Amino acid sequence: MIQFEELMLSLQALKPEIDDLSDALGMKSMLSEIQQLELRATEPGFWDDVEKSQQVLQKTGALKGKVEAYNTLVSKYEDAQALIELANEEEDLSK
Repeated sequence: MIQFEELMLSLQALKPEIDDLSDALGMKSMLSEIQQLELRATEPGFWDDVEKSQQVLQKTGALKGKVEAYNTLVSKYEDAQALIELANEEEDLSK
């Protein structure tokens, strides 16, 4: 149906903005930094300096929170696409 096609086109128009957000947030570097911080937490003596270890854990948590928020956005985008496709297949405007 035309209405679903319009919805899908509107949604697809947002994809470049979502990709730009990933770049603006520096997702690749964030993921790399999380990996490095988690590796540091496994090093011998990491827990000897409690203050420093807490800083590392806090930074890791903050970065993971940002990544999770972005991934939630992407997931909701993909869910919306799937719902539009299903509704279009059913030709049911109530979905």
